Amino acid sequence: MTHDLLVYLSKTVGLVWLMGFFVIVVIRTYSPSRRRAYEAAARSILPDAEETR
Repeated sequence: MTHDLLVYLSKTVGLVWLMGFFVIVVIRTYSPSRRRAYEAAARSILPDAEETR
């Protein structure tokens, strides 16, 4: 295996892997079924209305 072939393979496989990872992250982020979990996580750092009074 020559150096040029190794560089070509690493760039190609790396690009495909990163693009696949990006697509999976975008799908999971904008999935409507995960909205409730994201809303709960967003509100978890805010104090409850009863605690502020």
